[in-house]
Amino acid sequence: MEDARMEYGMARVIECFPEHAASIRDRFHADESFREMCGDYAETVAALERWRASSSPHRAARVEEYRELASALEVEIVAALGLPT
Repeated sequence: MEDARMEYGMARVIECFPEHAASIRDRFHADESFREMCGDYAETVAALERWRASSSPHRAARVEEYRELASALEVEIVAALGLPT
């Protein structure tokens, strides 16, 4: 199950940075911490999508929280790939 989560994470990162798909795949298969980062990113984006669709009174705060977390993970991913910011 953990492998599936991380593979899904790689797919979500590729969705975000499709022009770097080959580099993402290479790094994903070579670096355990990058795989974990991809999994974290996928979970964060999924939570963001759930909160955007929510009718909870906490919706706005949670959307902002997960948006910030997703952005921070994107910065980490870019850095891990050695891409210009």
